[in-house]
Amino acid sequence: MNKLSQYLAFQDKVSEWVGKTVSWMCLAMIAGLGYEVTARYLFNSPTSWAHETTTMLYGTFCVLAGAYTHRHQGHVRSEVIYNLFSDHAKAVLDVITGVLGLVAFGFFFVIAFNYAADSWAMKEVSSKSTWAPIIYPFKSVLPLAVALMILQSLAHLIRSILIVLNIRLDDQPA
Repeated sequence: MNKLSQYLAFQDKVSEWVGKTVSWMCLAMIAGLGYEVTARYLFNSPTSWAHETTTMLYGTFCVLAGAYTHRHQGHVRSEVIYNLFSDHAKAVLDVITGVLGLVAFGFFFVIAFNYAADSWAMKEVSSKSTWAPIIYPFKSVLPLAVALMILQSLAHLIRSILIVLNIRLDDQPA
């Protein structure tokens, strides 16, 4: 069980680190939009890059924050119904939804990987503005984010299985 505890602790630390690191993107987004608003409305000189840059940062922020949110069980669920069940029944539901989620994430990972690989192959640039930045690095974030969600979902699934089997780890949250 020690290796399992180490994996769970490591995975939680990875999700924490990624979530806290990408949270700093909010400052970059605020700076970019602040610059755009100032340039557009005070100097009548809008940029060709600020809005698109902010959009790419926001997309990156949203998908990479998923594992952090899952780590803290912050995703939407029907808590009114879920909270009617015992901890054991909640764990059984979590095992069922966890397995289904991992299967769905597996399919989504393949799709996201191919999507990013195609973008890299064509050295894709944006057609949304005259700036035309490269976007294939940003598209690569999607399979990375799905992989992080798979790993955090696996950790959550393991914890749920341990609850169903009534096995307690020393570092398992109560």
